[in-house]
Amino acid sequence: MKESVRVADETFRAEVRAFLAASLPPEMLARTRTAVHPQRDDILAWQAILARKGWSVPGWPVAHGGPGWSERQRAIFEEEQALAGAPEHNIQGVSLVGPVLYTFGTEAQQRRFLPAIREGREFWCQGFSEPNSGSDLASLRTRAVREGDVYVVNGQKIWTSQAMMADMCFCLVRTDAGGKPQLGISFLLISMTSPGVTVRPIQSIDEGFSLCEVFFDNVRVPAENLIGFEGKGWDYAKFLLANERTATAEAPRNKRYLVQLKAIAAAERDGETSLLAQPEFRGRIARAEVDLLALESGVERAWRQPDDTLLPSVLKLQGTTLMQTLTELQVEALGSHGAAYFPQGREETNEAAPPAPEHARDVAAEFLFRRAATIYGGSNEIQRNIVAKALLAKGIGTPQPDLSEERRMLADSVTRFVEKSYGFDARRKLLAAGSEAIARNWASFAEMGWLGAAIPEAAGGLGGTIDDSLLVLGGIGRALAVEPYLTCAVLAPKLVELAAADALRVELLAGIAEAKTVLALAHDEAGARGRWEHIATRAAQVEGGYRLSGAKRLVLGGDMAQSFLVTARLHGQARDRKGIGIFLMPRNAPGLAVMPYRTIDARQAVDLRLDGVEVESRCLIGPVDKAAPALAAAIDHAIVGACAEAVGAMEAALSLTLDYVRTRRQFGQPLAAFQALQHRLADMYVELERARSMLARAASALALPEEARRRIVAAAKASIGRSGLFVGQQCVQLHGGIGMTQECAAGHYLKRLMVLDMLHGDAQHHQSRYTQDMDNSGLA
Repeated sequence: MKESVRVADETFRAEVRAFLAASLPPEMLARTRTAVHPQRDDILAWQAILARKGWSVPGWPVAHGGPGWSERQRAIFEEEQALAGAPEHNIQGVSLVGPVLYTFGTEAQQRRFLPAIREGREFWCQGFSEPNSGSDLASLRTRAVREGDVYVVNGQKIWTSQAMMADMCFCLVRTDAGGKPQLGISFLLISMTSPGVTVRPIQSIDEGFSLCEVFFDNVRVPAENLIGFEGKGWDYAKFLLANERTATAEAPRNKRYLVQLKAIAAAERDGETSLLAQPEFRGRIARAEVDLLALESGVERAWRQPDDTLLPSVLKLQGTTLMQTLTELQVEALGSHGAAYFPQGREETNEAAPPAPEHARDVAAEFLFRRAATIYGGSNEIQRNIVAKALLAKGIGTPQPDLSEERRMLADSVTRFVEKSYGFDARRKLLAAGSEAIARNWASFAEMGWLGAAIPEAAGGLGGTIDDSLLVLGGIGRALAVEPYLTCAVLAPKLVELAAADALRVELLAGIAEAKTVLALAHDEAGARGRWEHIATRAAQVEGGYRLSGAKRLVLGGDMAQSFLVTARLHGQARDRKGIGIFLMPRNAPGLAVMPYRTIDARQAVDLRLDGVEVESRCLIGPVDKAAPALAAAIDHAIVGACAEAVGAMEAALSLTLDYVRTRRQFGQPLAAFQALQHRLADMYVELERARSMLARAASALALPEEARRRIVAAAKASIGRSGLFVGQQCVQLHGGIGMTQECAAGHYLKRLMVLDMLHGDAQHHQSRYTQDMDNSGLA
């Protein structure tokens, strides 16, 4: 994100916070901050307050009273409103029927209904679900028969939220019982005060009231309340649901739940300390926060990818699952007070509230009520069916946001390489041919501009950014390529760019871009386990230079490297940030033992043993005070690169699995016909999309200051590491016995994803690091 955009966002956020602080009535806030079932009067009164500011319909066009906000501004407003504890708006009016009215309604309908919605004068409910027609809306049976200038409606709706306090209901009714079920459905606007309308509130398991049954007994509805044309109601309903394609992710609500969870955990005790400081529980909160980061990034991706029809289903699955995780953690954090019942719903109850702390109010009820989150709006099982059906029909797709001409050419070259030059059989032949064939590929990488993609033009590169390297790394992951692109074309040049003195920097970077120089960073050591500060290798100053002693391990690309960038400590303790030097060490330096081996994913690596290796002073590539920040930044770039490679491998593993289940038959039908396997495919795709979202967030975070960058990069590595292992393991599982063989690519993707998880700290390490750095307020 550009700095100017970030500043504008924060300015807008401050404006929204100031307005909320000044305009939200305290007595309203006291009622609604924890209310599971907000009341009509509060919802409409707050809508009227927002209308006077011009903010009551954030997503509407300016022509119909909207504020003209961007998607990002709208998200900021909704998040701040949720965090402030303001009443929710009447979603059925503002977010659902309102857009239908201004898109398909007549001018008369717009004049009659839109101002009342916008100004908080009319409350709406939605009449879609029926007994035995929940997620299967096409089977609805409520009938509307035209009699002159009215429709006579008979039937029943159920799970109609807030119908007991609604003025109007937008309703799907059957106007034609013949032909395809969807074609006989129409969209009617029905007054809830019409004779023959009966509402029966349903008490939910939290003992409150929001859900209702609605009965229509010869209800006469003016024909002028028909939206659009008869028989087109299914189309209008699909538009209605698609128009709020990210709402079911519930990102603002989940953000509020996270803040509440941290406040509860900070107030509750675990022995002599707060529950928020208890390592295991804090870690569970942090993992949920990482999932929220991915969810928020997924919502932003949905804004940029309006044609992606699967992403809303994925976000619904992710958001509602997270909602239930957070509310469950809230109840758990309360301990025995989680069992306390706070009266819900109707004012006439005389039941006393329990003597529990205020932070326990309504927590258990909220958890119980939000069990419905994975049911309403198309249950999560239905969403998995939708995802699996689309995957089996069309494949996974590879989202490509708007790219410049240069980046599009780069992406095309990567695609051609993967498809034509690096199939699984070609890879086997390459491995059999050995290092000379790999070296030829490396030279071709330079010819295609891959090695210099992110190297500054002044140093002989193409002057691109890390995003260019990430495009290449996605292809590397899809191809299971064995060339050490991540280590030698991302990590090493970034470290040289940030740490080396001017003349040496230009010389080394130009050589890397042309494949004349191959450098590999030798940094990892026993006991480090992802802590980049852990450097036990020592560099003692001697006459004319330095003497290095220590050991390094898992140097990918070390077999090709002509020289190594070796990190060593000039002074200080093993985990200090200060006193670190970065040395350029020739491969043939006396006292340097290079021990080659193969990794489980068929790449070549070396370990190094430095036994008093002496190098000249000029081999210290730059000032010692620049080494630590340069090393931290370069490794963060490499971590994001590893994430990109993992996403590419996940894409290919899922595509491979889809191909297999389409063709492999059992019990007389393809494996793809079994719903249990379809849902596994859907879960693989959900994890792939989570990884794509975290990758996007981490890539943009590389421009942030170190502390903020480190937090997001750690979150991405933890999340993508987990997702990658899940996808890789499911790929093998769904291939069955053949997936366990070396001749099948499934196991090779699992092994690549295992190695990528290990590089620069595994998922557990980065989750722990994120947990340690986590902001206790939940507002970071």
